[in-house]
Amino acid sequence: MDKKSSVSPLPTKALSDDKNSPITVWHIGGEDIRLRIPLLLKLREKGFNVGAVGSEDGNAFADNQIPYFRYTLERGINPWADIYTRSQLSALFRQHQPDIVHSFDTKPAMIAPIVAMKTGIPGRVRTITGMGYVFSSTSTLALALRPIYRHLQRQAAIATGITIFQNPDDREYFCKHKMVLDGRDDLVLGSGIDVEGLMKNSAEPEKLAATRRELGLEGQLVVTMISRLVISKGVREYLQVASIVCQQMKNVTFLLIGSVSSEGGQAIPIQEIHQQAGVVRYLGPRNDIPTLLNLSDVFVLPSYYREGVPRVLLEAATMELPLITTDMPGCKEVVKDGWNGLLVPPRDTKALATAILKLLNSPEQRNLMGKRSRVHVQTNFSLNQVADAYADIYNRVLKLPKTLK
Repeated sequence: MDKKSSVSPLPTKALSDDKNSPITVWHIGGEDIRLRIPLLLKLREKGFNVGAVGSEDGNAFADNQIPYFRYTLERGINPWADIYTRSQLSALFRQHQPDIVHSFDTKPAMIAPIVAMKTGIPGRVRTITGMGYVFSSTSTLALALRPIYRHLQRQAAIATGITIFQNPDDREYFCKHKMVLDGRDDLVLGSGIDVEGLMKNSAEPEKLAATRRELGLEGQLVVTMISRLVISKGVREYLQVASIVCQQMKNVTFLLIGSVSSEGGQAIPIQEIHQQAGVVRYLGPRNDIPTLLNLSDVFVLPSYYREGVPRVLLEAATMELPLITTDMPGCKEVVKDGWNGLLVPPRDTKALATAILKLLNSPEQRNLMGKRSRVHVQTNFSLNQVADAYADIYNRVLKLPKTLK
């Protein structure tokens, strides 16, 4: 839990109660907390002191001079591990006393607000980044966990100043089931996409051509999916649809990019992926995602996981790709059916295959939808919009009466 780096003094634009020092905001997350770095940098530009707590290494934070603290966080059900997580957060909060703790992801959003309240942190914010496995699966375990999930979210709500939702469906569910206090919620679509930064990270034409040759994509239409290899992300449907499409079109390559999951029964065995090697190229996790998106013609995410707003859809849209995804909360916020992509019912391989074939056979439609995708992200999901919304929420949460904090 050692402090990894420090930042230089900031202009006092966002001031704490003493009016002499900037407001210090910490983002609390898990193994992908580094994805918050562009947003933290944008908040720093707006005058906030920023820091982060996560379960991954802190190299990316050190590179950006953002204070980072590592803690232990188990994704699954492990009460003993959760007790240790609480003790680590408690020690950090007591020692450093940030003005605002803002938690993301299911477990941090349940744990951090309560710990922050007990340690005297005045500003407590949580973002509901989707409703996850418990509401994506109809397994006996998932159904049994739903009442427990609702109870834990109600407890977290009491300790939270403002709860942020990333899509209207999640907000409606939480309000209906009294999992958020009246008047203490807000809607901010996604976590912000750095459109210009993402485009800059795409390779130059020579590198694009080299990568295309390396992957054997010359003369091919490329369909791409990026996801952790879990069932509820629609990976199996993607594998099945690749076989259907490749039987009807011979110049198509399906790419699957992402890490193998350790999520027990939800994980797709790597052997199952390899069995489809004839129709799907599995590239594993990659660090050149903008380049691979630039080489793609259609982006597909057949997820029936309860997403907040899938970042990968926003990134693909930024790279001017037409999108095919499911008519699910979070996904349908990114895709306007027939305008910048196509929506299909979840778990419907026939509809998914039809949608992919439709776009592969319509270059003009792909081009038009792709251009609309980027406009949609720039208009509704930009990094600056989200940073402005968060800055407003941070200032509001610090002004709540102490009885509500």
